[in-house]
Amino acid sequence: MTSGGAVRIALVAGTLGQGGAEKQLVYMARALRECGATVRVYSLTRGEHYETVLIDAGVAPVWIGRSAAPPLRVMALAIALRRFRPHIVQSAHFYTNLYVRLAAPMVGAIGIGAARNDVVHEVLYNGRWGRWLLRAPAALIVNSFAAKRNTAAYGLSADTVHVLPNVIDLAAFDALAGTAPPRAAGELIVAGVGTWIPPKRFDRFLRVLAAARSRGAPVRGILIGDGRERAALENQARELGLLPNGVTFAGRRNDIPTLLRAADVLMLTSDHEGFPNVILEAMSASLPVISTAAGDAEAIVEHGVTGFVVPLDAETALTDHLCALAASRALRDAMGRSGRARVESTYAYAGLSSRLLAIYRDIARKV
Repeated sequence: MTSGGAVRIALVAGTLGQGGAEKQLVYMARALRECGATVRVYSLTRGEHYETVLIDAGVAPVWIGRSAAPPLRVMALAIALRRFRPHIVQSAHFYTNLYVRLAAPMVGAIGIGAARNDVVHEVLYNGRWGRWLLRAPAALIVNSFAAKRNTAAYGLSADTVHVLPNVIDLAAFDALAGTAPPRAAGELIVAGVGTWIPPKRFDRFLRVLAAARSRGAPVRGILIGDGRERAALENQARELGLLPNGVTFAGRRNDIPTLLRAADVLMLTSDHEGFPNVILEAMSASLPVISTAAGDAEAIVEHGVTGFVVPLDAETALTDHLCALAASRALRDAMGRSGRARVESTYAYAGLSSRLLAIYRDIARKV
């Protein structure tokens, strides 16, 4: 990529809001700087959660979203990149693949796209643009092996798709999480975290929670996030008899590590995921995880060891596993310890820079 001096990396973000893709962007920017690379972040939005985090990390984002028109944004990005002269321009979101594909060649840089879900969802969600956004970059970095498998169905060569699993900074997580507060004996808090949109299937979460309670399990849910399905989910919870005492709609929060450490179980009920970041956070908080087999959940969660993974529509199995965990503190503790150990050994922040630079070198050899 370069015969001398620091490699220059430009990361292009569609948003710096509070989400898993944005958190991983921060990790990448930090890791690359720590290994001596020069890093700049370019964002279509400003004034969001991770902007402050990036500034604190010494990577103040450059705002390129003054115009709402994509062609003008592409030109703004190209002008900004020309001043920086990056070797690599990497997208942080699927829809910013457009900006990277068009702007990177203007400055003689290698453009790398991203997919943060399972690819199928992203292509469908973006309509007629979906396949183009997937195929336009010369190379793609995805965060799950499920996504890489799915790219084959759209005609991508496996050599152009690189898997970089999510990581977590355990020291920072522990500092934010603190210690679990005391609560009423026998009560089991089941957390669900994510944007309240159809692919996350929080309707399934509520049905499973209600079914477990109907069997006598002393469980109470907490849903952390927000989204366009809020009213529908609240109505469903009311119809299922979960309000006011069976579930709390906590809304969007900045203290998710603290809330997870105060919970007993994470339950993920999605139809579509890439690498679910919240599973890493839950395992870091020593929680057992119950999950549908969305994205790489089966690879991250060791079934029967760190939690349970079931087929997408297996609500009865989800309920069975939730009741089993509610009935056994020993099982919850054992799975929680195993999950924490798995994060420490496999998904810790250390080593991210070397893995990312290895991917860059591989891509540079092929383009």
